[in-house]
Amino acid sequence: MHRVFLSVLALFVFQASTEDLPSFIHVCQKSDPNLIQCLMAAVEDVRPFFVDGVPEYNIPKLEPLIMKDFFSEEAAGMKITVSDVSAWGCSDYLVRSMEVDMDNHHFIVNIEIPKLRIEAHYNVDGKLVVMPIKGDGHIEINITDVTARSELMGVQFEKDGQNHLRFDKFDIEVKVGGGMARVENLFNGDKVLL
Repeated sequence: MHRVFLSVLALFVFQASTEDLPSFIHVCQKSDPNLIQCLMAAVEDVRPFFVDGVPEYNIPKLEPLIMKDFFSEEAAGMKITVSDVSAWGCSDYLVRSMEVDMDNHHFIVNIEIPKLRIEAHYNVDGKLVVMPIKGDGHIEINITDVTARSELMGVQFEKDGQNHLRFDKFDIEVKVGGGMARVENLFNGDKVLL
């Protein structure tokens, strides 16, 4: 979600020509002494358009946010894969703060999402200490009070006479206040392990 959000943020600042932009995008000038406030207001103004997306401008919908391959991790003898993720609540984001270094194309954005509902497919295979853990199925997660801090480093380039921004470095730190998960078919239904 942050990549979508910050790509749109780049539109607010770096678009050289406003005639190609949709009317709902407010462009902030780099020279504006109130740039941060302008950006935060512009991001708030565009939020309703994130719900269903705007395909003609390659803005994907956030309700639900769909990610085919979310992650696959193998460590300490355990392999976990999560895919086919659908998440609801992403468009309810609140931008809490922003730091922008326009000269170096460095952005830090702190957001909150009050509630997220996530459905996905999971696969786990490995051992936890000596206990085998295998499972493959559906997972539902409800989490609250999500905070995220994203840091992006971009590179400005010119294409067809227009200024563009490409993000080469993207770091995100996410904290969750609370939540519950329902996991189907954990331990492949083995009643002894459940």
